[in-house]
Amino acid sequence: MRRALLVLLTALLPTFAITPAAHAGPSAAPAVAAVPANAGRGWPVSGARGVLDLAARGYVEEEYLLSGQADTFEQVGLWTEDGRWTTRVATTDTPYTTRMVVVRPRDAARFTGTVVVEWLNVSFGVDIPVDFSQSYEHFVREGHAYVGLTTQKAGADKLKSLDPARYAAVNLGGDALSYDVFSQAAQAIRANPQLLGGRTPSIVLGSGHSQSALRLTTFANAVQPVRRSYDGFLIHGRAALAAPIGDGVVGALSARIRTDLGVPVFVLQAETDVVASASVRQDTARVRTWEVAGTAHADQYGLDLYNAANARDKSINNGAPTTCDKPVNSMTFRYAENAAFRHLDRWARGGAAPPTAPPISMLFNLIILRDGDQNALGGVRLPDLDVPVAAYSPNNTGGNVPGACLLLGTTMPLTPDRIRQLYPDHATYVAKFTAAADRAVRAGYLLRPDRDEAVARAQAAPVPVP
Repeated sequence: MRRALLVLLTALLPTFAITPAAHAGPSAAPAVAAVPANAGRGWPVSGARGVLDLAARGYVEEEYLLSGQADTFEQVGLWTEDGRWTTRVATTDTPYTTRMVVVRPRDAARFTGTVVVEWLNVSFGVDIPVDFSQSYEHFVREGHAYVGLTTQKAGADKLKSLDPARYAAVNLGGDALSYDVFSQAAQAIRANPQLLGGRTPSIVLGSGHSQSALRLTTFANAVQPVRRSYDGFLIHGRAALAAPIGDGVVGALSARIRTDLGVPVFVLQAETDVVASASVRQDTARVRTWEVAGTAHADQYGLDLYNAANARDKSINNGAPTTCDKPVNSMTFRYAENAAFRHLDRWARGGAAPPTAPPISMLFNLIILRDGDQNALGGVRLPDLDVPVAAYSPNNTGGNVPGACLLLGTTMPLTPDRIRQLYPDHATYVAKFTAAADRAVRAGYLLRPDRDEAVARAQAAPVPVP
């Protein structure tokens, strides 16, 4: 099972006072150009337009083309598990054009100075903004800006096929360019205040999920030390391996995050991820790892946003929603990701490191240990897991998108008798849930606004079943 999961993930291919990165990079700055709002179909593929009411939240979505000349890199010497890798420039000055989707406060005075740049995931052949789908509410509450970047060839090619008029200029020749393109995006964000309503960012964070997490691992270990583009990273849903640095080569099969990196790295893992990553668990002065019990590599919350965007874009299955054999995992992973972003932002600004968390309990790093209701033991524990009304699994089966359901997890409601055994009346359920939520807040795993949302859900829930 471990090998099968590893293959699938591959295919889906010393103080706490951290100072901001010294933003080195190529001498020629990339150029940005706004995409007219009515170009092509009139909306950014994989964007929020028509899916979220950003205007009601005081936010706007804009799209830009990013053009420049990118380097590729190659490995120097042996790349060992410690991540202290050396690289050199292999080729130079390859022209490219890609796109950035910018989501920012309409009122520039609300902008906190923090920008999250997501390496958009292309595991299913189209850009998917996984981290935005989990944490957009947090970004909006905080006043952060978000940039979704088309970083890989598959995403660029899909843009051109879905909306040739809007994306005629987009061109990424190969994934070997992705590392410098991602670096130059940060450079462009710092150099072009018009992207952020006239503001200049103070902190630029890089994030990526699944296949993008593997590439971000390679970026952090091999490219960030020489380009110094980002002030911190959130690496979400990684396996033990790392992506290749160039086309036609194999990435490191086991890779920790280098501990001499000058910026902080937050590794955030779902239950689905830990079997493929337990061998590279880390908690150091520069690296923090959380494993969130009860969660899946992808879940219902993120799937809802994706299904809405897919219905609009018709990028997979002609826009049909993704379905699985069993109800998809609905554990509140987003709460932990919101807290992780809050901690990472503070950490990158020179503040305290995030709290540590116990790992998910495993036997021989292969089998997740579970309680009598089949929920995982250990890990970051959110109130929906500590006061459960269902069993939450990391994997699912079947479905209309090959490979997706294995990663989407399941939610299997507990029997009415078991729920009444746990919670004889509604008041007992609410009291236990509230206490669990407050524990998670004190531990640093749950933010106060999410705690209040969760408790309100518990108060409205028909538990126990009448």
